[in-house]
Order: sequence, then structure tokens, then C-alpha cells
Amino acid sequence: MRRTTTALVIAVVAGAALASPAAAGAPSSDLQPQTLTRGPDIAVPHIEDGYFVDGERRIELPGTVARVIGPSMGGWMVGTHRTNAVGERRGGRVVHVLPGDEVRTVLRDVDPADISVSEDGSSLLGVPDTGRSRAKVKVWAPIDGSVVATRTFRGHPEVVTADGAKALVRTTTRTFWWNFARNEVRRPLTTRLTGPASSTHDLLTTFTRDPYLGGCTRVVRLSRPKVKRWSSCADRVAAFSPDGAQMLTYDILTDGLGPGAIRLREIDGTLLATWTTGWFSAWSWESPGTVLLETNGRRKAAVVRCTTARCENATDPVDATAP
Repeated sequence: MRRTTTALVIAVVAGAALASPAAAGAPSSDLQPQTLTRGPDIAVPHIEDGYFVDGERRIELPGTVARVIGPSMGGWMVGTHRTNAVGERRGGRVVHVLPGDEVRTVLRDVDPADISVSEDGSSLLGVPDTGRSRAKVKVWAPIDGSVVATRTFRGHPEVVTADGAKALVRTTTRTFWWNFARNEVRRPLTTRLTGPASSTHDLLTTFTRDPYLGGCTRVVRLSRPKVKRWSSCADRVAAFSPDGAQMLTYDILTDGLGPGAIRLREIDGTLLATWTTGWFSAWSWESPGTVLLETNGRRKAAVVRCTTARCENATDPVDATAP
């Protein structure tokens, strides 16, 4: 592989935090990588210069572009594909990187961007025909890629999250549980638009209506969507933390490249920190309370590690490129 940009791990993994919880007040920092000190390398599995990197392990992957999908069965699921001269994706596949450095192809001819791992790591899920209104949601075994379950839904179905036996499916008209172990569909949790969710921590993001038509964000209990944890008409949820105690948010009408500001909040909405830059192209958690931000500043770009106390570069800064 030849790609030189660093891809952040999508799954969350516990690790050492940089600092103690935030003091009184919520700090705000403009992140320009050329002005930040260099801290330790990224502590969780990620893609770097065409390799899967996990501590001292560097494993070459097929394709030219890759992303870490999540942990599974003692290893890591990684999506890869090639990009031709005109930017078209080819040869999409999902591989299982095993502890002995073996790279085993599990799925072929798929778009890795549409594949996710259940929260317990026991299943791969996705919608191979995302462009169709009536499409199949599939569940695969992460060891050999065999099809575990499949069911067709109307309304451009998407997998929001999943546990070991059921998937939370979102369509244009409803969000509901599909128990793929029994092939049973439960009545809708909500008919509102929905966003990120966590089965482990009983969290679901909903919208009162389309944000571009004046809708607001609500964080509710997944098991009881009428129970509100937080609401905002200014921000939307980007991701929940590994322990379910915090979340990242950004402006509700953000579109295009990525947000220019990301906020760290407690689940009740209490603001802990705000980070700004030219634009953030990706974000993830290195551990509860420690965030990795793919930061594109005015002059330099880098993955920046932030806590409420401070921020530092987790990769060497490179020249920023025009969006």
C-alpha cells in the first residue's frame, strides 16, 4: 500500500488517559499542529503508511486505502480497497488481522465503508446494496465470512449498531430492532430521524425533525426513547465515549468536509472542552476522556490527542493540503 495519511481507528479501546478530569470551566483551544508538542504515538490500532499498526506490530495490508472497522474474535477487522486514477473504488474487501500477524480475507467485493462490527465483536453487518430503497441487511461470521442471516427492508436501511443477537436498523421512516438470531422484527423504537447509538450504554440519538428544517438533537435511552438525557438545537452527536459517560458533538448543520469545531461533553450535555481548527476529518477515542482528532490546520495536518487538560500531536505534522 502507498497511502501516507493516517486513518484513525473507529472502534474504541481502553488505554491510558493523559490527565485528570477537567477543572472548573470548559477550555477552548485552536489546534494548529505546528504549534503543538509531539506526544507518544497513537496507542490504539490504526492505519499508517499502508500498514496496520498496533504498538510495535506493523502489518502490510492489501489494497491502497484501509480503515480499521473494529475488534473481533481476538483480532481486528479492517476494510481495504483500491482507488484508480479517476478516484473510483475497486476490490473492496474486509480482512481479519489475527494476533499471529496473519491477514485473512473474510469478505470480497464489498464497500468497507458500509460494514460494521457488532459491539461484542461476534458479527459483521452491512447493506451491500446501499443505493437501493429496498435492500438486504446481511450478517456475516467474522472468522470465515459465511452468511449468518439476511433480511430485506424498505426505505434505504442502515445498521446503526448491533449486539450478539440483534441489529438496530434505521430506515427513512423508522428505527427498530431486528433479532437476526431469530429473524424477528420488533415494533419501531421511534419514527424520528436517528443518529449514533450504543447498545452497551443504552444511548440513542434522535432528532425532533430534519435539522435543516429546524430540528433539534435529543440523546435518549435506547431502551426507553421517551426518556431524555440531553437535547440541543445547536449541536449534534458525533460519537459516544467507550464508557458511555461522554460524547463528542459539533454544529448541527455541519456539512461537507467536516466540522471546524468539536466539543467534548458529558452525557447530560455539560461542556468539558472545545477544540477548533480549519476542519476535522475524523475523530475517535484512544480511551475514555482521551480523544484522537484528525486535524487539518492552516499550515499543517496531524492526528492530535486531546484531553480536557491539554492537546499534543500523536503523529508527526505534515503539510496541510487544500480540501
